[in-house]
Amino acid sequence: MKKINILLLLLSLCLVEQAASQDGLALLKTGHGARESGLGEAVVSIADNVNGANYNPAVITSVKQFTASFGHTQYWENINLESAFFASPLSSKINLHGGIRFAAVDDIEKRDNPTADPDALFEFHDVSLKTGFTYLKNEKLSFGFAFGWFFEKNEIWSGSAFNVDLGMHYQTSENIQLGAAVTNLGSSFQLTADGRENSNEISLPTKYSVGANYYYGKYLGAIDFAIVDDEFKLHLGTEADVHELLKVRAGYMFNYDTKDFSAGATFIKRNIKIDYAFVPYSNDLGTTHLFNFTFSI
Repeated sequence: MKKINILLLLLSLCLVEQAASQDGLALLKTGHGARESGLGEAVVSIADNVNGANYNPAVITSVKQFTASFGHTQYWENINLESAFFASPLSSKINLHGGIRFAAVDDIEKRDNPTADPDALFEFHDVSLKTGFTYLKNEKLSFGFAFGWFFEKNEIWSGSAFNVDLGMHYQTSENIQLGAAVTNLGSSFQLTADGRENSNEISLPTKYSVGANYYYGKYLGAIDFAIVDDEFKLHLGTEADVHELLKVRAGYMFNYDTKDFSAGATFIKRNIKIDYAFVPYSNDLGTTHLFNFTFSI
């Protein structure tokens, strides 16, 4: 059996059989958005990308027309994360945004005892649906709110939970922006199955972030401080406009068990952008590749 299937099976058993860890929706805790991941996820203060709403609902400030972004992530060997986000102005003060993230692991091998062939194959799915608003109080200050549902299905087990995001963004000067957000606030939930005892309470992947960025000509530097799973994280990112059609970036994430460095690029043609990022993992977990296709109409 493949190493990744062993890891996922252990994760599934921990969730279903009421192990010590009470943290669910694990697949949705991975980085979202190719540009965001390429910047080391130091993006809570960056207000020029529709996918940024996943990190801070207040950053959809520069949208002047309908914009949509579709993403694909190949995570480890056999995990796929798909996403679709949009933003659109409703008035001069309010922008609407929303999206879906879908994580799937298919053909996970199930064994009750050591055998050459699995007893069965099962699937693991995480889904996040959200929508919200960015309110532009003035040309410098904005606030954001989003709400939605998380769904998790693990073989015959399933559960869901309501959650909200809150954020603010402030343009202190032409070159400096600040941001703060708390995402995935909500009550815990349980996985249930007919004829089985419910799992223990599972907490949502709540994240608290504050950050800042600085533009110097064609260069951007960003820093985020975050608390995830009651642990402090530090995110750094930098980006350069090397051509009107090309941006390159790199990032570094501190205090993670299996990831640190990331990098990526953006290719731009009129109202179309293609973002790419790669995030190498340690412990023989391979490299994650992220893609986003974004357009405005």
